[in-house]
Amino acid sequence: MANSSGRRASTSAGKRGGKKTSASGRKGSAPTYDYEKESELLHEIGLIIFFILMVILFLCNFGIIGPVGNAISGVLFGLFGLTSYAVPVLLFVAVSFWYANSGNPNALRKLISGGVLFLMIGVVCELFVQNSLSLEKYDIRQIYETARTGRIGGGVLGGSLAYLLHHYLETIGTVLVVLSLFWVAGYNSTPCYPSTLDPSSSLTIYNSSSSHFTLTAMSWVSLIIP
Repeated sequence: MANSSGRRASTSAGKRGGKKTSASGRKGSAPTYDYEKESELLHEIGLIIFFILMVILFLCNFGIIGPVGNAISGVLFGLFGLTSYAVPVLLFVAVSFWYANSGNPNALRKLISGGVLFLMIGVVCELFVQNSLSLEKYDIRQIYETARTGRIGGGVLGGSLAYLLHHYLETIGTVLVVLSLFWVAGYNSTPCYPSTLDPSSSLTIYNSSSSHFTLTAMSWVSLIIP
């Protein structure tokens, strides 16, 4: 009798211990909330929404979004001139590049280089049209209205910069400054097509250019074959 009662007590104690252990195990294995995945999901949703907005902004330049689109297009052309067609595309590329290279210390430098290249393109557009260069006195309102109505030139940004450079450096000095900034901004190993898997394999102006031999051979072939 004593042995049977002892066995029952030990069995019941073992069952209670097993229940406590399994309960504690269930509490310890509770799933944790993955904030990193949620953050990535929110970033992707934000990129999709931003892409849709940039598509609408791009279509505004062609007058197919109505009066509101025409007003937005007028502002874009007044600010950026002919380069307004590329503004929505470049904005989306810049935001995507920043998201893909978050934490990269060189990402900000590359974005600044891209901004400088964009400004220099606006200056080149203004040099061809010479809207602001023909002004006797700097007038930002006239530069804005001319670019907005004519949809030409570099807008307020490119026109103002072209006016200042031409006013102090004349045409030759302006061209030299623009070419120098093109070279500095484009030749500082800024990837034209960045690689997210291996940044060292990104496509730059340097590694995408042909060799001296290839360029020489192509020059001779172009002269021989009309």
